[in-house]
Amino acid sequence: MSICIRSLASIANLGPGFDVMSLAIMEPYDDAYIELSRGEDRVEFIGNYAHYLPSDYKVTTLYPVIEEFRRIMGIDFHVHVVVKKNIKPASGLGSSGADAAAMAYALNKLLNAGLDYKSLIRIAALGEVAAAGTPHMDNVAASLLGGLVIINPVTGDFVRVDLPDNYWVVIVMAGSKPSTKEMRKLLPNAVDMNSLKNNSAYASMLVYALITGNREALGKALMGDAVVEPVRAKLYPHYNAVKEALLKAGAIGVALAGAGPSLFGIFDFEPSKERINELLHARGLRDHALIITRPSNIGVHEIPCEDLNT
Repeated sequence: MSICIRSLASIANLGPGFDVMSLAIMEPYDDAYIELSRGEDRVEFIGNYAHYLPSDYKVTTLYPVIEEFRRIMGIDFHVHVVVKKNIKPASGLGSSGADAAAMAYALNKLLNAGLDYKSLIRIAALGEVAAAGTPHMDNVAASLLGGLVIINPVTGDFVRVDLPDNYWVVIVMAGSKPSTKEMRKLLPNAVDMNSLKNNSAYASMLVYALITGNREALGKALMGDAVVEPVRAKLYPHYNAVKEALLKAGAIGVALAGAGPSLFGIFDFEPSKERINELLHARGLRDHALIITRPSNIGVHEIPCEDLNT
């Protein structure tokens, strides 16, 4: 038995929503072929970014998901997996989470496990330990569910929201970062009450603004983080230049995508790639990649296996 899956990239945190918010986007995405097989596991990575992945699949996000399904089902099954990597690892776009989500979704189908999405999020989050050192749920939840997902990382409770179709997302991939695991070590272990109030207010405002289209509130909320982004932004020399360029191009707000190094801007019109590149070049940025995409209200889903060859 086999299945082919498309799993979308996602943007976590969205400014003030550290570890509790994530947004699925239409592009980029990873495709995967998963087959129940005999003998040993076989895992292959192909595509544009396959060379970023370790040769030993046991240190990728896939292995903990496979092992957890073996434990739950009580059977020692084996898999043949081919992942076509179109999401660049360590870019801030939930690359590892997308693959963990694809594996959890596929095994739930192939094994007739009948697990609900809360369980699948928990299992997929186990895979994130390989990338981040902790089983964080935000990216995997968005890849699984689509839309805007707000999740409680303590209990696993979540809600998802369909977004209106007037938003565009521009992602500027520039620079590099240490691993997500190392980036999380830089964060404070505690925050003061005013910072807590600030982020709680702006996170709530962000959800309201995305649903209602309140432009002013969305801009304030997206750029209102007082806890995490100020720490991480200092590591990226390109941060201010990219932010200025996207705002000049008409972005409602700009923030780091996950832990970075990519930044993203939300627009309520279709932006011009040429204009954005001009603005980036004027600020000394040339070694970057630009992605113009949209939020996706559809999460991980089956595709014809022929699509993996295109």
